[in-house]
Amino acid sequence: MFEIISSINFIDSAQIASKVKNIHLRGYKTNTFLTGEFALKLKMKEIKPLSVSDISDYFCESRRDLYMKKGKNKPAGIKRDKTWGGIAGNLVEDYFFNLFQSENDKRNRLSYDSITKASLSQNEAFALAKSKQLKSLNSLKSRASEDPEWFLSLLYHAGKQSMAFKSIDSIFAKNNSLPTAKSSDVKKLVIPTKCNQIGISTGVTPDFVLPSHRIVGDIKSGIMGFKDYFLYTCTGYALAYENAYGQGNDIDIGVIFYFPTRSSDFAKPISFAQTYLFVIDDELRGSFIRRRDEAYSIISKDKPPIASESIHCLTCQVKNACKELLMHEKSKS
Repeated sequence: MFEIISSINFIDSAQIASKVKNIHLRGYKTNTFLTGEFALKLKMKEIKPLSVSDISDYFCESRRDLYMKKGKNKPAGIKRDKTWGGIAGNLVEDYFFNLFQSENDKRNRLSYDSITKASLSQNEAFALAKSKQLKSLNSLKSRASEDPEWFLSLLYHAGKQSMAFKSIDSIFAKNNSLPTAKSSDVKKLVIPTKCNQIGISTGVTPDFVLPSHRIVGDIKSGIMGFKDYFLYTCTGYALAYENAYGQGNDIDIGVIFYFPTRSSDFAKPISFAQTYLFVIDDELRGSFIRRRDEAYSIISKDKPPIASESIHCLTCQVKNACKELLMHEKSKS
């Protein structure tokens, strides 16, 4: 989390946001609201509201996974499977937030030895507290690169780097070059969306928001690098925030904090977290709205989309339920 603050301070976020003027698709404007058939179906409770991740995450090309979770006639009793990546992703979020909370109010560590000692202590405490989840990773392995010990080692090195970034900001301050953003600006909150006006379910929870800097961010993790749909997550959060808090509370910049949990089956590089900053402009907002309408169209249908083979099937949370339904569909045809 401290590297996010440093990344924001290495750029002039206000100047970047000013390059994209006249954003028309704000969450409090009617041109972003869900209307027509889908709004009526939501009001009549024929379909369930979708979360930001339901709309933005694109694991299955056919969006059959979405129908299995929220579809009008989805099969009863769907259980989401536990996956290696899902558990590792939750651990990544917990690790960095624990580090941020424990170090935020402490004096800056200005030597490599003190940073190493603190990071090692953090890592050992985390491993002990999360031993059950780390152990479960072994039973969920689907490839050689899914190694809990190596994953914990990656977190340890990333923790050292994060503490170092905290010290970098303190050096800026001592040199009278005060950073734009501070760790105290980071907020974690639940956005109370209004009556699903924009087609996003109540209780939106971005990983972090810096309201005074018009920034919203999300922590992502995985194996195959940055994906375009990560951008839509922040876009959905921006629209939800603007919808909840109204005019004068705009969000202009998105931040993706991406942490690679494993690499390839043939090599084990030490990969640090990557920070992506981008303007949430009308092009992104328009794409999110179209994706939202497409998602509502899919879950409103009487039948799920036709199954399509995907490289993501291996890690899909509804893979087993989807296979069972597919067998049932074939038996009836």
